[in-house]
Amino acid sequence: MSLTMSRSPLSLVFIISLQIHFLVPASGDFLQYQECAPFDCGDQQISYPLRHNKQQRYCGYPGFELGYDGDNLTLSMVSQEYRVIHINRSTQILVVVRMDLLEDLCLQTYVNTTLNFSLFNYAFTDLNSALFYNCNSSSTPRPYRFSCPTSGDGYFAPNVDLANPLPKLCNFSVLVPTSSEAQPLTPPPPEGGSHSATISEVPSKGFEITWIADTSQCENCNKSGGRCGYDWTRQEFNCFCPDGAYFTSCPPVPGSIPSGLYAYSHLICGFHLAKVVE
Repeated sequence: MSLTMSRSPLSLVFIISLQIHFLVPASGDFLQYQECAPFDCGDQQISYPLRHNKQQRYCGYPGFELGYDGDNLTLSMVSQEYRVIHINRSTQILVVVRMDLLEDLCLQTYVNTTLNFSLFNYAFTDLNSALFYNCNSSSTPRPYRFSCPTSGDGYFAPNVDLANPLPKLCNFSVLVPTSSEAQPLTPPPPEGGSHSATISEVPSKGFEITWIADTSQCENCNKSGGRCGYDWTRQEFNCFCPDGAYFTSCPPVPGSIPSGLYAYSHLICGFHLAKVVE
């Protein structure tokens, strides 16, 4: 006689719970949980919403990929390269500096600093600074003056009017936000002379940008023993746990039923196992 197991809610829950263990790889942990471990880069650590560009893309929020060359963290955004000087997770702030201004004020191309405002915004501590090139040397303001081989005299303006940034005495300008905290670190240039080395220290200190991605669910996920990630199919937050993926946090009791898509896959497996014939 054929016997079919009862599909009562209690037995179904038991069967579904058994399926969770089949998702765990031989190492003992769910694959996404393993792959999304925080990535150490020197004295800094990359974790959600940021991710190292060598990690799987579900380990970070879209657009928050960072590179690491063994010494420095880098961020690519709107065709510009930035070095990430510092990460402050509690305030969601990155301190970045344009790669083309790290050591030299004499740019090859005059391109304004531009952010992807769907991902980042400027911090309130930033100043609207600018670099001016190919200026009339007789009219160039002495404070913060510098000179370049191909573009002649120029000067750095700590704070400018964004509506009218380019004075008539210069041909080119480049908007470069700077940190208000970096301004006092710059001593006055020598009277009547150029002090490019001193001025270049201000842009090289970088400026602050804040990330916009909502990470409010990540704290609960971390506290429950999970690692934060992103479901690109659903375009929603995921909490990767040692036994599977969940919507918000890991279950307090090992073997609890995952929610969402993973729970649905377990449910299908449960129905398959429910048919037992003697």
